[in-house]
Amino acid sequence: MMHYMIMIVLLYGCSLSSYSQVLLHTYMYIYVNIKTTWAGAQQYCRANYDDLATITNLKDMSSPAFANSPVWIGLHDDPNAWKYNMGNEPNSWRWSATGETSPTGYKNWLPGEPNNYGGHETCVVMNPNGQWNDVICDQLNPFVCYNANNFTWSSARAYCRQYFTDLTTIDYSDVNAAVNNVFSAKSQTQLVWIGLYRVPWTWSDNSPSTYRSWYSFSPNNVLYTEFCVYMSSTYQWDDLNCGNVLAFVCEQVSIKKTMIRIKIKTDADITNSAINAQILQQLGAKRSIQGWTGYHLHWNIKPQKVKETNGGTSFDCNFL
Repeated sequence: MMHYMIMIVLLYGCSLSSYSQVLLHTYMYIYVNIKTTWAGAQQYCRANYDDLATITNLKDMSSPAFANSPVWIGLHDDPNAWKYNMGNEPNSWRWSATGETSPTGYKNWLPGEPNNYGGHETCVVMNPNGQWNDVICDQLNPFVCYNANNFTWSSARAYCRQYFTDLTTIDYSDVNAAVNNVFSAKSQTQLVWIGLYRVPWTWSDNSPSTYRSWYSFSPNNVLYTEFCVYMSSTYQWDDLNCGNVLAFVCEQVSIKKTMIRIKIKTDADITNSAINAQILQQLGAKRSIQGWTGYHLHWNIKPQKVKETNGGTSFDCNFL
């Protein structure tokens, strides 16, 4: 089972004594013994249940629904989001400086790239001709902002953020040419990091779960066509061509509501939206430290009591 919570903090009057409503989302798994492609499995699950199964931990896989492996699960790396264009999906290419996908869609890939060779190429280098290639992020290369030493992609980004702003963003051809000119003058063979990267593999239901249970050498993207994931009888995962036919596991969501009282002591003006946002952030941080996951917080402020007096209108904040 997977659990997600939505917490609604209710403010009464001027105090920060409050209640919160917790919505507990429980995911039940259903084995479907129909052999079909990954897309067919997704379509069936969405039509008859909620979606293909998302897995958040090892305990989820102990469900009897997974006992009849191999089965499709909801993890995939849709190539339409990154291989054929820059995309605008969670697994699309994005720039380190913004964390966003390209606003212009500019790209300058080598022919046949990106191809995610070996299943782990999620960072990008520029060759001396100004063309881009996806590679594993642990290679040692120089980079733009420039430093004479060779770093991995993540180390290069950390260096740029410490001493400059970030790894370079290239949204136009003239910027690409300018960056290329810097390095082609120094070397005709050197590859250099640019700020382009992506986070592969997303769940069909857009869950944020980062749990993975890959085989030792998976994912490997054999023949550059393995963009969907199945679970084996040993509860390990492997990438597979999405056109293969397997049975699959769907998920069904149920919701349980719980009210929790929260009392906060503060002299802050709770009518100030900026202060409310700050308090909400602090509440969220504390919940995370306590091990809460998959929850959402937002305010639901109830009206204050109003008193009519000879001197005008006043607000009663002491009715809790």
